[in-house]
Amino acid sequence: MHTLVRYSEIALKSRNVRIRFEKLLVDDIKNAMRYYGIEGRIKKIDGRLVIESGRNDFLKEVGGIVSFSPVTICDSDIDSIRNEAMKYAEKINENESFALRVRRVGTHNFSSMDIAKIVGDDIRMARNARVDLNNPSKEIFIEIRQNKTFIFDKIYHGMGGLPYKSQGNVMCIVNGIDDMRAAWLMVRRGCRIIFVKGDGMDEPEEMAKKMMKWREYEFSERDEAWKKASGIVVGNKNFRKMEIPVFYPLIAEKYIPENIFKYGTNGI
Repeated sequence: MHTLVRYSEIALKSRNVRIRFEKLLVDDIKNAMRYYGIEGRIKKIDGRLVIESGRNDFLKEVGGIVSFSPVTICDSDIDSIRNEAMKYAEKINENESFALRVRRVGTHNFSSMDIAKIVGDDIRMARNARVDLNNPSKEIFIEIRQNKTFIFDKIYHGMGGLPYKSQGNVMCIVNGIDDMRAAWLMVRRGCRIIFVKGDGMDEPEEMAKKMMKWREYEFSERDEAWKKASGIVVGNKNFRKMEIPVFYPLIAEKYIPENIFKYGTNGI
C-alpha cells in the first residue's frame, strides 16, 4: 500500500529550514514505524512524502502531518491517468453524483481542466453517473506532480502542527493532568519536552511514557531542566511570570477540539 503524506506549515519555511523540518518529519515517521513494528519505505516526491507500508493509521499520531491518503501511483500521461481513475469509478453507482478534484504541479502538455473533462466524461458514460461539483456522493482526487500522478478517494486528517524537536526544549513541571495536557499541545507544535516531577501527581513517569510513545523526552531535576529549556509550559492559568517564556496553551481550552488529546494523553 502506498500512502501520500501532506504537510502544510513546513512548506511555508525557507528552503534550508524546510529541508531540516522535512528530515525531522521523516525521522519521526521512521521512529513511529519502529515503535509499532511496521516495515516500509519513505520517499520524498516533489513536496510530498510517499510511504510504502502495510498500514498507515499510525500517521494520525505524527506531528507535522496535516493529512494523508492511500493512493494509486501512475505515470503522468493521459492514458495512464484515465485507466487508473476508472478503477476508482467502479465504486460509483448508476445515476449517482460524483466530482473529480484535479490538481497539477509541473510542466505537462495538458491542463487540470483537460484531465477533469476527459476523465469525467469517461466516468459519466461508463457509470451512467452525473457530475455534481458542489455536493457529490463520491469524489475522486487526481494529483499530478511532475512525472508521477496520485489517484485517491479518501483523505484522513493528521495532527497538524510541526515535526517533533523542530522547536527546541520546553520544561513542564508536572503537578497534575492539566500540565500533561498542556505539554501535549507543545509536542504538537514541535517542542521537545523536559519533565520535572512536581508535588501534585503520583508517578507522572508512567503517563509521560504513554503520552510520548516513541518520542524522545526526559525527566530531570528542576535546576538541570532550567539550564536546557527555552521556555516553560504549564496547565495552571495563574502561573507566575519568569525570566524565560511561559506558555499557557490551555488558556483557550474551550476552543480546543476535544479529540486533540486523543493520541497523546489517551483522551484524558
